[in-house]
Amino acid sequence: MAFGIVRSLQLIATLVVAGPVALVGVLNVVEGRYVIGAFFLAAAVGLVVVSEYVYLRLADRTVGRVKRLKNIRSGE
Repeated sequence: MAFGIVRSLQLIATLVVAGPVALVGVLNVVEGRYVIGAFFLAAAVGLVVVSEYVYLRLADRTVGRVKRLKNIRSGE
């Protein structure tokens, strides 16, 4: 799947935010604080999942609107 420039930048920004959160989670797990570590790891995964979900929902809505406008203007 090919990403566009904007999509790639959004993914990089999400990973820049989620990466340190995941690192805190890993360090907590290594130090034996499993509950807090699991929380931070889940938060990092959640950040990426929510970002992807929001992007896909917004892209789907935008593409749908553009298709409807195109159909209205072409007289279909």
